[in-house]
Amino acid sequence: MKRSWIWKGMLICSLIWLPGCGFKDIDRRFFVMAIGIDKSEHAAKPYRVSLKLAIPFSKIQPGQTNDFQLISDDAGSIAEAVRHMKSKVDKELDFSQAKIIVIGKPMSAEILRKGTLDWFLRRRDIQGSAFMALGDPTAEDILNVKTSSERFPGDSLFLSFDQDGTESSYILTEYLYDFHRRATEKGIDPYLPVIRPRDNGFLIDRVAVFDKKELKAVLSPGESRVFNELTKHFQKFDLETKNDAVQFAINVHKATYRYRIDASKPAMPKLTMNIRMIGQSEESTESLYKKPWSYYERLAEQQAQARYTKLLEKMQSLEVDPVGFGLYYRATRNRRDQDWTSWQAIYPNLSFQTNVKIVIKSSGGVK
Repeated sequence: MKRSWIWKGMLICSLIWLPGCGFKDIDRRFFVMAIGIDKSEHAAKPYRVSLKLAIPFSKIQPGQTNDFQLISDDAGSIAEAVRHMKSKVDKELDFSQAKIIVIGKPMSAEILRKGTLDWFLRRRDIQGSAFMALGDPTAEDILNVKTSSERFPGDSLFLSFDQDGTESSYILTEYLYDFHRRATEKGIDPYLPVIRPRDNGFLIDRVAVFDKKELKAVLSPGESRVFNELTKHFQKFDLETKNDAVQFAINVHKATYRYRIDASKPAMPKLTMNIRMIGQSEESTESLYKKPWSYYERLAEQQAQARYTKLLEKMQSLEVDPVGFGLYYRATRNRRDQDWTSWQAIYPNLSFQTNVKIVIKSSGGVK
């Protein structure tokens, strides 16, 4: 009995040294909605970090947008810049609502270096599902844009990438956790959607592809659409087809593909991709009842096949593999490091054969 009282007394005494509650009310917090990383003009302070802060209002009137505050700082590291920015505001910086990280285009080579992403990955209040994007010309320019449709700061970008708002075949979504995986995993390379400011708004219709060290190329809008179909299996897109006699568009609502890699002949490795699409006619310069639908399906298949093959060959010439063919090759074999060495020798010599099958289910509302 005496011993139990001793333990109870020690427990009560230990409670005296526990710290008090560190909670801060919402009116004493600045919620960071977006983070921008640029390359500064100072060699000793290479990082320029920008934070888009939401200014809370008790009530939002119809047609009214929330205001924001943008603060920036140059420092030798991201952590140092954030700590110094705390001296520029009168409230605590809260990163729990930060949903997008924008990397300035001049900073694109640095983002893949060891340690640059480290701060985002180690912070417990930075979401792994935060969106990643490349800002052109700079991340600060992107964060400084205020659109008239925003209900709160950064809302237009969030709706663009999470597809709760617009659904566009030009817009690719990339997350922090996936970008880090692609930057470190053998057999698959990273990419980022490119955001450009346009007349109090944004234009997101391009994608930047990287190897493990640097930015390799920025794809055109047409290439970005095909890239989206291959990497994200995007389902809602239109397929434009034209020749000297007819021009028409097919609204594709279902698309699937499978591929296999044949390396049985080391001197002539081959990747065969079979693609199947189902859709309906959306636009045409002539009635689709003049000829059998199989005629229009063959035309669309030939041009779609050329687009896919052209993009795959471009990725090969850039020495990048964002689709993850190398990862698939490693996963279907069991020699580990030998498989990776083998794939590095196979990929530059790989030939691509794309077989496209298109089924037109309807001519649309026109009879």
